[in-house]
Amino acid sequence: MDRVITVDGFASSGKSTLSRLLAKKLDWSWFSTGVLYRGMAYVERERNLQKSDILKFVHSDHWKIHLGGERTQFFYQDVNVTDQLYMSSIDERASLLSAWTEFRKALIPFQRAFLPKNEEGKGLIAEGRDCGTQIFPRAPLKVFLQAGEDVRANRRSRDRARDQLEISTAFKAQRERDRRDRERNFAPTAIPQGSFVLDSGKNSPEALVERVYEEVCRIFSF
Repeated sequence: MDRVITVDGFASSGKSTLSRLLAKKLDWSWFSTGVLYRGMAYVERERNLQKSDILKFVHSDHWKIHLGGERTQFFYQDVNVTDQLYMSSIDERASLLSAWTEFRKALIPFQRAFLPKNEEGKGLIAEGRDCGTQIFPRAPLKVFLQAGEDVRANRRSRDRARDQLEISTAFKAQRERDRRDRERNFAPTAIPQGSFVLDSGKNSPEALVERVYEEVCRIFSF
């Protein structure tokens, strides 16, 4: 049995918070797959790359991912640029890139490479938009987080306070990202079959972790 848990959901549904806390509780690795898209969007902007160029860059050795305990980090030319990936301008670029079928397919092998090879060792918590449906469809435990539009927009506005992102702007951008995620041709965001669905707007992060942990103990015989 693969030692992997997937955590999917739309923007600002609380995926990263749940994944980080759960990884700490289990002492497992945590991979926020969205950092891949944000990192590539950052490089696209910095180098003003065309579509053919960004696909070539994906297969280059000019970037790497490091799975840290508090966040997934993106290195570009050996420089950690993770702090620069969480801006409104990168949000939009990453969302546009993620809707591009060839690009999503090109990133799949890099994401699957983090699957633990030793079943007796640490496991992996993979968080994103399509981890349970596309990247790790055989994951023994799949979690899907939901939250109301207002809850998610308020979270995004708080997270982007340095950009002075207003609630109305957050709502508009969120709905457009949700539409792209639902309607893209390849690997649209959807509730994985057999997943454990939770509402992060009605439960505290700590309560969510405990509920998922109960499932972890049952499935992985902890």
